[in-house]
Amino acid sequence: MNATATSKTKKTFPLEIEENLHKALKHKAIESDMSLHAYIIDALISRVNEETAVYNVDGKMEENRGGK
Repeated sequence: MNATATSKTKKTFPLEIEENLHKALKHKAIESDMSLHAYIIDALISRVNEETAVYNVDGKMEENRGGK
């Protein structure tokens, strides 16, 4: 198997946020020893997992197992 066959498709989009939120996220990322990008992705994954309908990494809906 080559790397192309096993890689997952990624999507990008511009994200406009207020300066204060950007600063807060940046500080939280530093405190967590993460890049800002990784911190935001982690926060988004956590939020999605809190929802009643949970989507796995393949975008398919799964049963929510206790919110995690």
